[in-house]
Amino acid sequence: MKKLVLFGAALLMLVTSNVKAQISESGQNYVKLQFVQPLGEYKDFYNSGIGVEFGRMFPLNFDIADGMIIPGLDITFIHTTINTGKDHEYFTVNDGTDSYLFKTQGGLMWDLGVKLGPMVTVGITDGLVADFAIQYDPTVIFNFRKGVNSSAWEDQQIVDKKSGSSVSFAHRIGIKADIRYTRWLFGLEFLLGSTSLHYNHDIIPYSKNAANDVKFVKEKDMGIGTLLLNFGVTF
Repeated sequence: MKKLVLFGAALLMLVTSNVKAQISESGQNYVKLQFVQPLGEYKDFYNSGIGVEFGRMFPLNFDIADGMIIPGLDITFIHTTINTGKDHEYFTVNDGTDSYLFKTQGGLMWDLGVKLGPMVTVGITDGLVADFAIQYDPTVIFNFRKGVNSSAWEDQQIVDKKSGSSVSFAHRIGIKADIRYTRWLFGLEFLLGSTSLHYNHDIIPYSKNAANDVKFVKEKDMGIGTLLLNFGVTF
């Protein structure tokens, strides 16, 4: 039993040494490619998309548990994602006589921002570590919708068509976990927050949960909760 304990202690020291050697004292850059999956109401209006981010992990000059846990700072210098909007059709009746088909055409959403927050790196085994971080994510969001058609149901005559763009700002929080083996990493991240979209035209569908009461408005507050799947490299 004593030999087994000594063997375990020696193995732990070996793994700890390798983990500390893997984490550069000056920090490590990273580049990540991302699969972007909208959540909640955001998913109702927008499709999945893609993204990319570039940043650096800065370890602090102390460690915990003999080097197995190392706190630090994770700074994303720039991140951007893009995804397309979904088309929607709404059928409504005006005064019980005329029927109309309302259609919104998807457009796209593009965001650009930075992220900053504390992180911790945890040693798992030789060459394998896990990075956990919580970051503040101020983001500028550019949005464009192709337009709205309001057509008479009988002859499909287009009576209205508009398009508009919106530039908004969001205060978001990112919570992420990555597994890193040598230079390679993969993981996931949740972005939580909301924004106010304003297109200067009545092109955002709005309903009071009644089939005959659909209208369009200029502005909409929308949650932009997002799941990101990350794959990247460190250098």
